Formats: sequence, C-alpha cells, structure tokens
Amino acid sequence: MTYNEKETMKKFGENVKRYCTSMGITQEKLAELCDCSPQTISGTETGYSFPSSKVLFKIAKNLNIPLMFLFNFGEDSEISNKAENFLILKSLSKMSIEKKKIAIKIIKAIDEVV
Repeated sequence: MTYNEKETMKKFGENVKRYCTSMGITQEKLAELCDCSPQTISGTETGYSFPSSKVLFKIAKNLNIPLMFLFNFGEDSEISNKAENFLILKSLSKMSIEKKKIAIKIIKAIDEVV
C-alpha cells in the first residue's frame, strides 16, 4: 500500500510512541537521549512533523530497535512478527519472576487452545 506524506508521518509517529510506551520512555527522556527538544519528539509522535535524519537514527538507536521497525506499518508480516516479538520480550523483561511465571502459564494455555 502506498501512503501519502501525512499518513506516513502519522503511522511513523504512532510506531515511535508505541515503542516508547512499551519501554517506559517518556518524550522528555527520548528527547534527552536524542539530543533534541521534547517538542521534536512530540511532533514526531503526533505525526505533525518528521525528525531530521540525525534524530531519526538516534530514535532507533535509543529505542534499541532496527530503523525498519519504525517504518513498518503492518504490510510486511515478517517485520511485524519480529517487532511484536520484540515488544513481548521487552514487556517480559520488566516483569518480576512471579509475573513471568504467570505470563508463561497464560502463553502455554493460549497455545494449547489455538
């Protein structure tokens, strides 16, 4: 599917926000890590503006993800699967041992049903 500039900026921003949220990184913290203003990150997340190439690469680096994850809008199932696996692993890594055990039980139960 082809997206116009506005749609691309919006989807890109949604991805940035999703990864920040999953990692517990605020706009202010990401701005600090990327050596830019919080307004730059806010504008990026809302799709109002697009970061410079310098900031773009810093966003991916500081989120510890391949740049292509930010440009994946769901069309490439292989990239989507890798991105979802990344988010799941990040979520699990933040959990206590007890919560991880519960999550594993839930995953096993889901796997048995499907």
